[in-house]
Amino acid sequence: MLVKDDTDSSRRPPVPARPRVRRTALITMVSLLLFALVAAIVAVPVAGSRNVAFYVNAEPVTEEHVLAMIVDLPFDATSDHYKVRVDLADPSDPKTQYLVTGLKTEAIQRLIVMHAQSDEARRLGIVVSPSAIDAAVEAYVTDHVLPDDTSETERLRSPAMRSYIQLWATSKAYEESLNKDTAVSSDELREYFATWGWNYTDSAGHQLTFEQTGARLAEDALANKMFQIILEDRAQFLRKASGLVSGDTRYKQFMRWWNTMFGIQVPDSLEPLQVDTVS
Repeated sequence: MLVKDDTDSSRRPPVPARPRVRRTALITMVSLLLFALVAAIVAVPVAGSRNVAFYVNAEPVTEEHVLAMIVDLPFDATSDHYKVRVDLADPSDPKTQYLVTGLKTEAIQRLIVMHAQSDEARRLGIVVSPSAIDAAVEAYVTDHVLPDDTSETERLRSPAMRSYIQLWATSKAYEESLNKDTAVSSDELREYFATWGWNYTDSAGHQLTFEQTGARLAEDALANKMFQIILEDRAQFLRKASGLVSGDTRYKQFMRWWNTMFGIQVPDSLEPLQVDTVS
């Protein structure tokens, strides 16, 4: 026998739309995960390149290395800016500004060359041992820091600066290998004397003859020849690197896009670094 249901259907509680809620939650969660993934893909290289000045063959060269090279070049006898102390000059002086620009250009060029030399040294089997690098780091710290400056000492012993000091050590080892068999002939000695003979005088100021200059002339001529070999090798590396250097970074690209999107003027510091590979 059928029994009539007297319950009012309009008063029945609605059935929860659980499948729809779950589907919406799933879509939201997936969307958030995708957004987080895309953000990470963009953010990681952007953040990682924030302190990068430029790239050599896709290898980053940091701003810290450029600044360190600017500090070191005035104390390097092979530098065009040897003994040029812009840190002691008036920064508002146009001459000082010109020297600062030239010093930065040379610092960038030298780092390009050192990276190329490091690659060539690796190819030739020239290796600087970890103990030699340790010694180079300690010598660098001694030359650059006062004994009680613990924070600067810690910075110079950091992995970032250790890699910079290692570049110097590898470059030196490579350049020494260039000149291991270098010698000067008698004709080269006479040619050198013909150019620089006026610089050889006795205690009374009288110019010496070729024969009187003796071993001093031979040492100077050899040092000059070795120096010219090094300079020419550096110039060749710099020319070869012209297509391997990039002055733009992901961070600069992102910040230029960001500033443009919000109508903010893009500062010069975010423009691609102009890297001159012509010495």
